[in-house]
Amino acid sequence: MTSNKKEFLTFELGKEEYAVEILRVQEIRGWENPDPLPNVPSYIKGVVDLRGTIVPIIDLREKFHLKVSYNVTTVVVVVHVLTKQGERIMGLVVDSVSDVQQFDVANLQPAPDISASIDSQFILGLTTVFDSSAPAPTEAAGKRKGRMVIVIDIDKLASEGLIEHIESPDHMPMGNG
Repeated sequence: MTSNKKEFLTFELGKEEYAVEILRVQEIRGWENPDPLPNVPSYIKGVVDLRGTIVPIIDLREKFHLKVSYNVTTVVVVVHVLTKQGERIMGLVVDSVSDVQQFDVANLQPAPDISASIDSQFILGLTTVFDSSAPAPTEAAGKRKGRMVIVIDIDKLASEGLIEHIESPDHMPMGNG
């Protein structure tokens, strides 16, 4: 029997917890206002120069129609995504980063098609995370309470218009901007 366990970075968007594969995460940065781009959807906040690489910044909260506010816990998770044009780097604005968790990808549950905030096509699956400090369940106490985590397919998310909205030549800054 083979193990399909992988590590994921979990983060919060609104009241829900999401995850992306940790091997796709390049870094986590504090929120800073990006340079805006003309004629792009409002969830594309602009671009930042990350050590010589122009990185588009996408606010996942706005993309998923959630409440948006910028505060001290707002961060940008810089990730590598695979698109039709090859590997790209993009920043995902999230409310806060939670933890690194290990999930067995073979045991992810399929997403029900009922969420109003996120299209199920962007979901790899759902899993439950239990607090490791909680006592083991007993017959009398019932089951341990866990929290649901939504594992996002960032490649699908990027290929469904996020990167294409940004990469057309009339959106990218040229020369001196």
